[in-house]
Amino acid sequence: MPQFTLPYFGSIDSDVLENSYDTEIRLAGHDIELELNFADKRIELSSLQILKKYLDNIDDHLLKTKEFIDENYSDEDAEDGVRFYFEFHKEESEIEELGVNATDDLDEQLLKKIHPIRIVLYPDSHQFAVYNYTFGEDFTNYILVITTDEDGDLSYITVES
Repeated sequence: MPQFTLPYFGSIDSDVLENSYDTEIRLAGHDIELELNFADKRIELSSLQILKKYLDNIDDHLLKTKEFIDENYSDEDAEDGVRFYFEFHKEESEIEELGVNATDDLDEQLLKKIHPIRIVLYPDSHQFAVYNYTFGEDFTNYILVITTDEDGDLSYITVES
């Protein structure tokens, strides 16, 4: 029974894994649900070491996803990404509902307002990390989803409900 200690999750047995583990953490001023999902009951030590390294640097990875959001927003040709998410909510909502003001640039305010609510890690998948961003869970059931690999490099950005 090889025990392995992971940041935020404590000790897990790499030969008798649960399907998922979850906890709540506070990063960048936000409470974020952090979840691990495993496809199998066992995982190699090398995969756990990669996972540990990722968790040790999760603050940096989170900052990187925010950069991806800014870059995707700047790409006017990007489909089903940040601009789509913003446009949908601007069309479907009143300014008061969005929690912004009519005086300043609306999109700039939305870029500042969008925040992470959930991070799901899949240590045995090429889609290693999935970040969910929103304006507010009480406000919308649509989320902006950012998927990265184990190095934190962007795989894709999309909108889901």
